[in-house]
Formats: sequence, structure tokens, C-alpha cells
Amino acid sequence: MSVNHERLHRLLGGAALERLRRRLRERILRGGGDTITLTRASGAEREAVERLLGRPPRAGNSLRLSLAEMERILQRAELAPSLREALEVLDGPLRDPARERTELQQRWVEVVAALHPRAAAADLAQWLESVVDRGLVKRLANRDPARGRELLERSLMVLEELPQPGSNRSTLAARCLGDAHALDAGQPVAALVRHALHRYWRGGVGDDDPDERTLWAHAGILIGGDITSTVLVHRLPATGDTATARALEAHSAAAEPLYLTLRQLLREPPQWDVDGRIVHVCENPAVVSEAAERLGTDCAPLVATWGRPRAAVWVLLEQLRDAGAKLLFRADFDWTGIAIANAVIQRLGARPWRMDTATLEAHATLSDRPLRARPVAACWDDTLQEALQHRGCALHEEQLLEALLEDLRR
Repeated sequence: MSVNHERLHRLLGGAALERLRRRLRERILRGGGDTITLTRASGAEREAVERLLGRPPRAGNSLRLSLAEMERILQRAELAPSLREALEVLDGPLRDPARERTELQQRWVEVVAALHPRAAAADLAQWLESVVDRGLVKRLANRDPARGRELLERSLMVLEELPQPGSNRSTLAARCLGDAHALDAGQPVAALVRHALHRYWRGGVGDDDPDERTLWAHAGILIGGDITSTVLVHRLPATGDTATARALEAHSAAAEPLYLTLRQLLREPPQWDVDGRIVHVCENPAVVSEAAERLGTDCAPLVATWGRPRAAVWVLLEQLRDAGAKLLFRADFDWTGIAIANAVIQRLGARPWRMDTATLEAHATLSDRPLRARPVAACWDDTLQEALQHRGCALHEEQLLEALLEDLRR
């Protein structure tokens, strides 16, 4: 049976009967009985119901209707195959938002279940659960589970290929995804892969707000060649026959600091001869300059982050740690410096270097710029935050230079 649109609209359509149709839709969706009662029924509502049911008007201002009876009448009059179809013709499909939400959530659960073994094999099960539970993949997929699964599968294709030291991001994208720009910033798969690199892939990146190069360098991937991301080193011992190793040896012998690029560190990393040796890491290049000038070849291995570590710095420090170096780290005594030290110590297992309350209090007479930004607790010294707040001003590395050079003197 087809729907007789003209007669159906004449008998049950129109704004005057909108409340009646809404109550009928609600009852069909919710179930729970065959009848509805329409209180304070208008004249138009009573007239329409009586005309549809073929009975004379009744007294009172309420209407009691049987859904089964209405459906039989609609069928017998060849108005519609069912009451539900009649209502959908008049006002659109019947939707149960609560049921739809439950069904949608179940589909996302099925996506996670289907991909969980693959993610777990790559040690990325937590990443998979996170990007779904926190809504990242849902937003990228416009809340479509099928599209979400596709994005997650493509992201895993990339993550399973990592690390690839020295490879370019565009090359990786072309090989894994068939599009050299599929991993550019702003692309959905790129967002999911970056999230994994930041927090989950091989421990993540030790930075709350890493830049793009730092994230990809964590997996050995270069962006546009990466010759602008550099790290300053002095007297770092290395072996090997690469150009980088030879440059390190020559500069070390001449007691000259050297900048290494991210490209060098990823494409031809030296064999770091640091197993069991202390490598000092500072924040300010001025410390390196003074060490080279005043200590020459008597200086211990030294690295400068030049503020917050970026891609080349993180890659070098990870390489040194993996080669067995004992990293000693310090930064300025201010809130930024403590935040940097927290990241390096927690990510790389470094130890603090003259970065404690005792050092701060030993230089109480030295003043500097007032502290700004929000206070930060030091993960290695429970008393440092309070001591620095009490001091009220920063203490920069240059003010500790004599003590630092004494530590660096071999």
C-alpha cells in the first residue's frame, strides 16, 4: 500500500494538529502502551480526530486515542500502510536521539576492539583508546565511525613504519599513504600521528608544547631537510668516519664549540664515545662560550639547549643517553628554567647540576629580574619552588659561571 499524500495531509497534517502528531511520535518511540491522552484538546484537534475515527464529537476537553485503532483506520482508508509511515510522511523520520547515541557509541567501541590488537602490537593501545575516548578522532572523522576507522588504520600504517632516521616526512607520507602531503600540518592523519609521537610512541616527547620538528624528529623524520634546527656542543667525544664525526673531532681538538644540525644527527649520527661518562647540559650558550675560552681542551663534554629544547637538542640528548652517558642538567633559576629541567629530567633520567635549593641560597646576595609567570614545582627538589618564591627574583646561569666552570674543568 502506498501513502495517499493529499488525503493524509488533509486529515492529519497542518500546524493545528502538530501537538497531536508529536505525542503520537513520542509514544511510538518510547513504547509503553497503546493509548495516549491529549489534555486540553483544541477544537481543531477534536474535530480532526473525530473525523479521522468516524465518530461523533464527544464532550470534554481531553481526547483518548488508541494507536492501534488509528493504524487500522489509516490502513482501511488506504491512507498509509502504518501510523509510523503516516507520521514520517507528515513530519519526517522518527528519530530516537538516546538510542542513536547508544548505537553510535557502540560502533566506536567496535572500532577500538577491531584495531586494538594491531595497536597493542605497536605498543600504542593507550594512544588508540585516548584518541577515541577524548574525541580527537571523532572530530577529525566528523563523528562517523567508518571514517574514524579509516583514519586510525592509516595512522597505524605510518606509526608501524617508524622510526626511520633521516627520512623526509613527505617521502614517508607518499610511501605509506600515497600522498606526499598527507602528513602535513592540518591533515587528519597527521594530527593522529602527532598525538602518538607526543605522548605515546616510545615514551613520547618530554615537552608539554613541542614544535612540529621536535615531534617528527622523535621518530627520526626530517621536515624539509631540517638544517635550521641545531644544537651547540663542546668537546663531545665521538668516533666514526662520517663527516659529522670528523667535524666533532677537529673542533674538539681545537677547543672550539660546534653547532650540529638535526639533519646531521639523523642522517649520519656519530658513534658517541660517552658510555659511563658525564655530559653536562646547560641552558645558555654563554656558558659554552666561556668554557671554550677559559678551559679550552680541559673542558668536560658540554651541551647547550639555548632555552627550551627543540628537535635537534632532544635528538642529541636521547642519542647520548642511549649511548650510556650520565646527563647532568641545569637551567636558569626561574619558572621557565624549572619547567625545562622537569622535562629533561623526567624524559631522559638526567640528574640536576647545581640546580637545587642549596645552590640558590648560597647565592642569596645576587639579584636579577623579578620572577614572572606561574610558579612551577621542581620534580627533583621539593623545597626549590618555595625557596625561589621567597627569593622573588631569578638567578641566571651567567651568575653561577665560576662554579660551573670549576665543575667543567677536567
